[in-house]
Amino acid sequence: MSEKVDVSESNYSSSEALPPSYTADDAHDGSADKPNRVRAAIVVAGGFIAYFVTFGLLNTFGTFETYYHDELLHGYNPSTISWIGSIQLFLLFIGGMFAGPAFDAFGARAVFIPGGVLYVFSLMMTSLCKEYYQLALAQGVLYGIANAMLFYPTISTIQSWFSHRRGLATGIVISGSSIGGIVWPIIIQKLFNTIGFAWTVRTVAFICLGLLIPASWFIVEKKTSGPKPPLPKDAFSSPFKDGKYLVTTASFFFIFWGMFLPFYYLPTYGLSHGMSKDGANYLLAYLNAGSFFGRLFSGWMADKIGPFNITVICSVVAGVLALGLYANQEDYSLAGTVTFSVLFGLFSGGLISLQATCVTRITPHLNVIGLRIGLMLAICSFGALTGAPLGGALLSDRTDWDGFLGFTAASLLFGALLAIWARFKGEKRLMAAF
Repeated sequence: MSEKVDVSESNYSSSEALPPSYTADDAHDGSADKPNRVRAAIVVAGGFIAYFVTFGLLNTFGTFETYYHDELLHGYNPSTISWIGSIQLFLLFIGGMFAGPAFDAFGARAVFIPGGVLYVFSLMMTSLCKEYYQLALAQGVLYGIANAMLFYPTISTIQSWFSHRRGLATGIVISGSSIGGIVWPIIIQKLFNTIGFAWTVRTVAFICLGLLIPASWFIVEKKTSGPKPPLPKDAFSSPFKDGKYLVTTASFFFIFWGMFLPFYYLPTYGLSHGMSKDGANYLLAYLNAGSFFGRLFSGWMADKIGPFNITVICSVVAGVLALGLYANQEDYSLAGTVTFSVLFGLFSGGLISLQATCVTRITPHLNVIGLRIGLMLAICSFGALTGAPLGGALLSDRTDWDGFLGFTAASLLFGALLAIWARFKGEKRLMAAF
């Protein structure tokens, strides 16, 4: 056996999680990835497809928000309509309380395949909806639960296959949601204009079914040598005794509180400043185009300088950009709005993938990674649930955006302050990669 190295001197700090079967040599030179490189690449491809379908479509709720406000739910205010999207996010994140441990206990496919069936069913039910409560149940509740059953097996599987390039692999997978966020708004808006709401949603459901079938075969967790270790008795309580974990969770709570608001309201912002429906809808495509590059770049940089450092940078810049759009109110500029869309996507895009990577960095054993990621997102789900309705309540009409943008910026910047605190609780050296 080769001589052991000090993990703290490698790309991984001594506090970083290592799979039970890994040695320090594996973490240092990445040799654990080599025998399974092709299979790992297939898993990444499956994750990319899954995120294109799930988070990619979820990121386009702003297109539905605008359509509901102007057509299907005419007369409902934006805050009320946004509860449908908030329920999606809330159930997606809080579903980690169940989907994360289910992944740890039963594996990816046992959760992913039933989730795929429920996902397509929820879209089919949405296509039949004509009333607000029906949409809240089908597109809110059912769709949110199905997303959770697809999200957690995917993100937890990626963590099990990669050690040395975990941030980049996670970024590639989650960039699928950005590609989905570019493609879906354009497809949906064009179909709304040609075949109507019901058949648009059914067409989307059939496309998703065709993509989720191969994804369900691609996504399978890496098997460790020897019997799978059982969950520790304190698996559920130990995170609440871990200061780094608690501050990190609080940081992402506030980041999520403000980060998703542009995904909901950016088309409405464009319409309120004179853009056409198609032009306003394209703002989401610009946002997700920036998000694609942001998720890839942030994942790659997380491997270089650490996920917590990148989280701080991304959340600070995203908050400053929201203040920039606030300033744009004084002398409105279409170029400024498009620039905001691209740059906000670029710097906010990596925060979802960085969340999982940050949790992995401070988790002592990877046999509880599904639980820890799920628990954190369950707590953050309350930020996702209330953020958009609060933003909508501050948006009293389509002309005064000051309170809305101030809330978005304040949430992101306060989350950034907490991320700085979490970073220094984990690693006190200023220039360390953490």
